[in-house]
Amino acid sequence: MFFIQKRHAVAIMLLCTIFISGCWDRKEINDIAFVIGLAIDKEDGNYRSSLQIALPGQSGSSGSEGGGGGTSGDKSWFMLSNTAKTLRGTSIEGQKALSRELYYAHRRTILIGEELAREGVAPMLDLLTRYPLNRFSALPIITKGPAFKVLDTDAPIEKFPSEMVRELCFLNMRKPRTLKTFTDAILSEGVEPFLPVATTVDNVPGNWKDVKTNIKLDGIAIFKKDKLIGMIEKEPAGALILAMGEANEPEIMVKAPRGSGDIFIKLNENNSSLHPHIKNGKVSVTIKLYAKGVVVDNESNYGDLREQEIKNLNQAIHQKIQDDILEGVRLIQKKYPADILGLGRSIHQQLPKEWDKLKDRWDDIYQDVKVSVEPHIVIENVGVINKPFGLPEEDIVHD
Repeated sequence: MFFIQKRHAVAIMLLCTIFISGCWDRKEINDIAFVIGLAIDKEDGNYRSSLQIALPGQSGSSGSEGGGGGTSGDKSWFMLSNTAKTLRGTSIEGQKALSRELYYAHRRTILIGEELAREGVAPMLDLLTRYPLNRFSALPIITKGPAFKVLDTDAPIEKFPSEMVRELCFLNMRKPRTLKTFTDAILSEGVEPFLPVATTVDNVPGNWKDVKTNIKLDGIAIFKKDKLIGMIEKEPAGALILAMGEANEPEIMVKAPRGSGDIFIKLNENNSSLHPHIKNGKVSVTIKLYAKGVVVDNESNYGDLREQEIKNLNQAIHQKIQDDILEGVRLIQKKYPADILGLGRSIHQQLPKEWDKLKDRWDDIYQDVKVSVEPHIVIENVGVINKPFGLPEEDIVHD
């Protein structure tokens, strides 16, 4: 009896193996084209998508001649660009000209041309968020001018230009805007989306030898729902990112409290919070910013940075940060009216009953919201030396 039961158990186990044969839908790596970056533009009413595709034969270390056969040239990628009436149509056209199946799961950056962004990105986002192989963690970036030109730069320090854009985003912000956070901001109440702006530059002056094209981040793009309405240059853009508590170790240049010259202070830790108030129908929001600073460079003739002078330097950096953030707020309230800081969202979260009264009129109310800034900065370290380097005592200005 025991022997029969054992035979039945073995037979059932053998039958189960029919359902776990795992190779029937395999895809060989030699049959796949890995898309690592995407640039999307609008040209004469059509979409242009430019795919940056990894070349396996050139995927050795940066600057090497590459590994196996099947590809040639000195780049580890090549571009495939097509136009069509729809974005999905460009992928279909691109597949017709490629012997390997396009595979998008490794794409981590999406460059969006300025012209397309101004028209609206909602039709593009439908495809990018609906198709399962598209990563929600991919980073969308706006480009000055056509996006394909940024994706096709030399960017020699990284293997792929698309990867360089991604690394720049993480150097600029602790939590860069992803496809998920961007679409969430479009669909949410009391907040508008923003994205970093990338552009092309030369790595050395144009009259030098061996000039290469490179990529740099150049401010932020301001959106009203899904449409780009303007771009803010790097300095006020950095102040707004600091106001969000998202800046990645920014350096603040402060004019010396006395004497001449500037002092540079790095904020190693920073975070912020929004505190809305409504009184007599008037809305105000206080931005409280907390950070720890380190003096990294003193290009002034000011003091030996002891107790009283540290207090004065603290006051100077408080005023500098306050002025910079308020200038950024002025731009996004008056010139490009879009609530990228989420002032409305702070009311929605902290004063929900009041938000119900304001939300239908928020676009009009937002431009007149009084914003104040309360920085709380502690300078913890002034470096190895206190006095300005190389100056005699009689040239140093003290408090």
